[in-house]
Amino acid sequence: MLRVLIISLISIIFILGIIWLVKTSSKKINEALIKASEKLDFVYSPPESIHKEKITSGIIDGYKCEIIVYTEGHGESSTTYVSFVTYFPESLNMGVKINWRGEFEGDDDHVAKLFIERNEDLVRSQRKKLRRLKITDTLVNSRKILFKKYYNPEEIVKTMHDVVNLAKKIK
Repeated sequence: MLRVLIISLISIIFILGIIWLVKTSSKKINEALIKASEKLDFVYSPPESIHKEKITSGIIDGYKCEIIVYTEGHGESSTTYVSFVTYFPESLNMGVKINWRGEFEGDDDHVAKLFIERNEDLVRSQRKKLRRLKITDTLVNSRKILFKKYYNPEEIVKTMHDVVNLAKKIK
């Protein structure tokens, strides 16, 4: 009987610990996004639920930008990501896509091959700094696992500027 009570108590403490950790993490990323939004002159309204996406958006040098924090489920586990998105002012209209693994995809026409030729070295050089880089005709996106360093508003601002700078260099 005592053993069952102890196991139940440990289980309850474990569950409460996880809930506390999730709430604390959500509060910290909200605070970081608020400060980063102020520095970037973006708009951010923290969601009412800790389970909803956190999105802040604005304009940098004529490029629409978003920072999105969201959680993706993987069966019984989940991972929280922070995604830095910069939209081109106009679509490139080249039918090109660079997927999350950094592989170039396209419709094998002359324009797609020209895009890859012009930008392959640039993209490859940025892949270490901008992990899980995705590029399409309309956007540049760097998605990263939400680690402690992204609770720092300066790191959020720096990464957003890095994504914008890459978008500016793409030809």
